[in-house]
Amino acid sequence: MSINRRELIASAAGVSALGLTGSLSFLPSAMAASVREKGFYSYKVGSDIEVISIYDGVWNKPHDEGFIVGATVEDTKAALRKGGINDENIPIEFAFTIVKTGGKTVMIDAGTGAQLAPTSGLGSKGMANAGIKPGDIDTILVSHFHPDHIFGLMAKDTNAQVFPNTEIMVGETEFKFWTASDTIEKLPERRKGLAKRVQDTFVKWDNVSQYKGGQEVAPGIHSVDTFGHTPGHTAFHLSSGNDEAMLIGDMINLPALFLANLDWQLVFDSDKDLATKARKEMVKRLVADDMTVAGYHFGFPNSGKIKKDGNNYVFVPTSA
Repeated sequence: MSINRRELIASAAGVSALGLTGSLSFLPSAMAASVREKGFYSYKVGSDIEVISIYDGVWNKPHDEGFIVGATVEDTKAALRKGGINDENIPIEFAFTIVKTGGKTVMIDAGTGAQLAPTSGLGSKGMANAGIKPGDIDTILVSHFHPDHIFGLMAKDTNAQVFPNTEIMVGETEFKFWTASDTIEKLPERRKGLAKRVQDTFVKWDNVSQYKGGQEVAPGIHSVDTFGHTPGHTAFHLSSGNDEAMLIGDMINLPALFLANLDWQLVFDSDKDLATKARKEMVKRLVADDMTVAGYHFGFPNSGKIKKDGNNYVFVPTSA
């Protein structure tokens, strides 16, 4: 993979410091500002797969004591500062992915659709700058049914399809949970509206199909069951020859918070203990295989490597 052979951004001490200092939390990327402005960046997995990350903006989330189980607001602010991030709020960035493989153009998740934070919803601009039109997308893979991943599939207010002629594939476990007849009544109040919208759209659309765990959903792309964040949350493994990458969706939110503190649990995780277990197992796999990883909320650029740093881990973004 060409991305594996690129220099990784590091501190002044260089990459050799990784695994030695035990003090790193997050390493800034020199290319972040430029790729945010452009709205996209691309890299290769082997010779057969092109990955294009699309920037969809940011939610500057106010601090609250309930956001992280196991951490106070002061703990959160300290972790942000350690990662070189302003602690005024929690900057949760969004980035979905387009993969060109086997003659197909595959979108993985669809962004916020400008229906969440006013500073999000920039995905259509990034796609246009990358020369990709909605009609170019052959297949859309949905990692899970949270709003920032699926609202880009639905027109605001009307729920009309944005991609009516595109195959939309959803994991069978995720689909079964959110579309069950008794799901809405079981959910907490803050999630009932989302379940109703899922049932008003995905159930009625005739271009929706389901995939199984481990299935090859597109050439060189396999689904990976990573349940916990939602009942059927899915990651996607990309492989071409000996090169590979993992798109982990929401398994880790901000690396400065949830990679540096693997036991912290996110309020949005439906099964917090299962999500924590899945996150730890995935981190071990990514480090052991030295695999490129992309996270939906990692900040732009959202791909890089996870490295061992003493007893902890650090996310090292890709450089230009």
